[in-house]
Amino acid sequence: MAEEAGKASGIEKFDGTDFAYWRMQIEDYLYGRKLHLPLLGTKPESMKAEEWALLDRQVLGVIRLTLSRSVAHNVVKEKTTADLMKALSGMYEKPSANNKLGGNENGSKQFYRKGKLKYNDIRDLILAEEIRRRDAGETSGSGSALNLRQEAEVITEIQIRQCKSPKKKNEDDSANAVIEEVQDALLLAVDSPLDDWVLDSGASFHTTPHREIIQNYVAGDFGKVYLADGSALDVVGLGDVRISLPNGSVWLLEKVRHIPDLRRNLISVGQLDDEGHAILFVGGTWKVTKGVRVLARGKKTGTLYMTSCPRDTIAVADASTDTSLWHRRLGHMSEKGMKMLLSKGKLPELKSIDFDMCESCILGKQKKVSFLKTGRTPKAEKLELVHTDLWGPSPVASLGGSRYYITFIDDSSRKVWVYFLKNKSDVFVTFKKWKAMVETETGLKVKCLRSDNGGEYIDGGFSEYCAAQGIRMEKTIPGTPQQNGVAERMNRTLNERARSMRLHAGLPKTFWADAVSTAAYLINRGPSVPMEFRLPEEVWSGKEVKFSHLKVFGCVSYVHIDSDARSKLDAKSKICFFIGYGDEKFGYRSTITSDVTEIDQKKSEFVNLDELTESTVQKGGEEDKENVNSQVDLKCYDEALQDENSSKWELAMKDEMDSLLGNQTWELTELPVGKKALHNKWVYRIKNEHDGTKRYKARLVVKGFQQKEGIDYTEIFSPVVKMSTIRLVLGMVAAENLHLEQLDVKTAFLHGDLEEDLYMIQPEGFIVQGQENLVCKLRKSLYGLKQAPRQWYKKFDNFMHRIGFKRCEADHCCYVKSFDNSYIILLLYVDDMLIVGSDIEKINNLKKQLSKQFAMKDLGAAKQILGMRIIRDKANGTLKLSQSEYVKKVLSRFNMNEAKPVSTPLGSHFKLSKEQSPKTEEERDHMSKVPYASAIGSLMYAMVCTRPDIAHAVGVVSRFMSMPGKQHWEAVKWILRYLKGSLDTCLCFTGASLKLQGYVDADFAGDIDSRKSTTGFVFTLGGTAISWTSNLQKIVTLSTTEAEYVAATEAGKEMIWLHGFLDELGKKQEMGILHSDSQSAIFLAKNSAFHSKSKHIQTKYHFIRYLVEDKLVILEKICGSKNPADMLTKGVTIEKLKLCAASIGLLA
Repeated sequence: MAEEAGKASGIEKFDGTDFAYWRMQIEDYLYGRKLHLPLLGTKPESMKAEEWALLDRQVLGVIRLTLSRSVAHNVVKEKTTADLMKALSGMYEKPSANNKLGGNENGSKQFYRKGKLKYNDIRDLILAEEIRRRDAGETSGSGSALNLRQEAEVITEIQIRQCKSPKKKNEDDSANAVIEEVQDALLLAVDSPLDDWVLDSGASFHTTPHREIIQNYVAGDFGKVYLADGSALDVVGLGDVRISLPNGSVWLLEKVRHIPDLRRNLISVGQLDDEGHAILFVGGTWKVTKGVRVLARGKKTGTLYMTSCPRDTIAVADASTDTSLWHRRLGHMSEKGMKMLLSKGKLPELKSIDFDMCESCILGKQKKVSFLKTGRTPKAEKLELVHTDLWGPSPVASLGGSRYYITFIDDSSRKVWVYFLKNKSDVFVTFKKWKAMVETETGLKVKCLRSDNGGEYIDGGFSEYCAAQGIRMEKTIPGTPQQNGVAERMNRTLNERARSMRLHAGLPKTFWADAVSTAAYLINRGPSVPMEFRLPEEVWSGKEVKFSHLKVFGCVSYVHIDSDARSKLDAKSKICFFIGYGDEKFGYRSTITSDVTEIDQKKSEFVNLDELTESTVQKGGEEDKENVNSQVDLKCYDEALQDENSSKWELAMKDEMDSLLGNQTWELTELPVGKKALHNKWVYRIKNEHDGTKRYKARLVVKGFQQKEGIDYTEIFSPVVKMSTIRLVLGMVAAENLHLEQLDVKTAFLHGDLEEDLYMIQPEGFIVQGQENLVCKLRKSLYGLKQAPRQWYKKFDNFMHRIGFKRCEADHCCYVKSFDNSYIILLLYVDDMLIVGSDIEKINNLKKQLSKQFAMKDLGAAKQILGMRIIRDKANGTLKLSQSEYVKKVLSRFNMNEAKPVSTPLGSHFKLSKEQSPKTEEERDHMSKVPYASAIGSLMYAMVCTRPDIAHAVGVVSRFMSMPGKQHWEAVKWILRYLKGSLDTCLCFTGASLKLQGYVDADFAGDIDSRKSTTGFVFTLGGTAISWTSNLQKIVTLSTTEAEYVAATEAGKEMIWLHGFLDELGKKQEMGILHSDSQSAIFLAKNSAFHSKSKHIQTKYHFIRYLVEDKLVILEKICGSKNPADMLTKGVTIEKLKLCAASIGLLA
């Protein structure tokens, strides 16, 4: 029977429409399986009672599986098949419903005139009307269940008990009042879902008919309840109920009565009041609070106040999340203030204001009682009246050393200015600066200044100055701060908002001034009650205020580092915390703990939850810390000595100096006339080792940005091995089971000999006593010098030639040496080395030679190179190259680590073009805050190293780097979501033969803007990808054949390079095979007679003909469905993507 139930699920779910068709399906199904007897309701004489009961119950279950949830609720009490079918027929069969309605628009009136309504009659009326509405294509609103005609005669005979009234109402009012009760009665008459509740002011206690939702249940006789018609229902139990609310919180109702025969879940307003809750009904909504915490809220349905069902209110939850984000951006503004901004159209991203409890507001704003409102009208003219007050001293000094702040508030606009002071005596000077600024800005004079009786406003010439300037001073009576209520209230508001923001950000108390400054900035941009909810900044300046640039106080920001303040190897940005807005210009202020810098907006990229993900974002897991260097927040030598780990930093600096002096990096001399000594600085890092230990490193770096080209250096070059080379060599390792070792060169750049005369000042902390006037003449390279990488490479290259290694022409950072029965390959990436060979003794001998010449660190068997994890299984002959940890960090960086995964790199719905770039200044401003370029860079590194499956998608989105739009950013997030679902995907070298295969493909005019085509090719060694490309062709082709022909030329160039490289490594290949799915392009390459059809093609693209004629490349046809290069030129289906990836060794 379980199998039958599963098959029955194939029948369309019955939702209340077309009952006759559904019944026919059920009957045919049951008759066909000889399960029809329970439909008749009579037990066969030959069947035992137990067998009949079991059969009837099983058929009942089969039928229930075909009912929708809403229909099943209406027949949940039917216990036999016959009763179930009878009940469904009575409710949903159209002739029956229509007869009850009288077959015309007055049917409801005739139906009511029959006499006293029963529950079944009301239920049938509701269902019949619902069927009529569905057939007519109408939709139900959130109001009454039925829109009954409001005529008094309709309800004259309905027996509903009403409250007695001492006054007689007119007939229309009476009719309307009763009709509303009828409509609510209809709602209450239908069985409610488990999670819908009605707030009832007439109920004595909370009640529910659903036993299954009650926790801590106590069964017993708890008396009776009496309904409006006088009938009594038994209370059979008592317990607690937890109601899930749309915002994700849970509301606990205690002492809920269980009444099985009740039709609705009821929440008693009286019981809530007895428990100390406050209930507010306003504007068709209700809210239950306890203290400052909002426990629950809902909306009005008809005249009933009901909870919202969580399954139907996903938008409400999203609105709550958006409201919370903007609440934080606006400096924890009140709910009332945010609603006013929404009504003024200032927050277009919000559809409604749905507040949850804000713990930071509770901690930061809780108060006893407010001052009495005076209802005073603000002054009409700017600066006619200015309120001022001094706050302090703060128990903790700010980052700038301030302990006080003074406020100036213009009464006509309620704009506030805040200045931070170290001493009270600075009040007078500050006032004069502020006065000069606002008077110049407005052309008006300050006329009246209202303050308390603080000595700072009396002594020091303050009073005399005001008198001389014609400013009237109004001082409060001692002991009555309420007389200076505007300034006092502003201080409280500033402190509350600042405290809430700082607590939410988790920043220490030293940031109190930054929080107050940000609070003032936001208060000036929030609605003011005395100004009739106008914005102070708009009233003062007359310019519209925008909110698109607002950020959450304390959020993470990425601050760009100018090129002259970093070397080529340094990061281009640093992670900071946003702590406010610029004072004199539009910008942001960010900090790295103790360092506060004001930065221009264009140099700061913020990670915003609402811009970077479609789902609620949470903090991801702990990041992998292996092989990661952490730059600490030490800006100079003095800070290192004051750090808690100063002894470790001193030892690290001593080790660096010993290395430099031992290498004879410089000699002390006098600075020649006309020469300039370069400056230097100490850079501090903590390196996390593989075993979990931390190593403190200090490095002396020359400020190379002070060098001048042609004088201090001529050429620059950095030794970086190609990624294709690394993958090719790893393929050889897997195929021949070779040894794979790794070394690291200590202070690699210090080994290079300089060709120019360069001078540097002596390092801080290590100035030789008695020779302070001397400078360092550099003999060897130092980190930071522009020529340092090139000089290191020259020194290393000379050494490798001396010990018998040959530099490969295909890649100058690859060296090879052959022996009788073995060989060694060395790959160099700046100061990292991979050594490959079949003889471990010869590898160890090479290590010894390198260690004698350079300071080396032997890392043993290679486990990781350039962020790629090397996972080797010698038993099975496999080697995997994975970037899963890198991808996790990228997802975490852009807050996509909890995003919903997708199955393809680029969805088919994306049709990206330049037309989607920002058109307005507002759109450009919005996109300027999105870290588009940073995200593209992170994706490109994954694509270049191990992920050819995202090559096409990354290539497409990278075309819009100069002017990205929202749709382009959505596509970038889609790629990140794809990576989220394919974290374990890696290149797997399986140890197969070292046979080189190539695959090429092209789309035609795929780029919407330029109509250029895309070239895609991939080369495999032993079945695993070692080289791939996906990029736009440089010319516009006239046909698919031309596009494929041009692509074949580009792929042919790569094949020649790979062939030559393998030859140098002793792995000579036979004639290379390049697979293409374009037969016409193959014919064009093989037959030069087609001159008239190809004469317009640029000469360089005919290179493929030369390769084919000389038999350097063989072009072979491959079926398009089996061509793995297909995914490099266009978006493909999930199945095709899996096939392409598996064909090139890209496995999960």
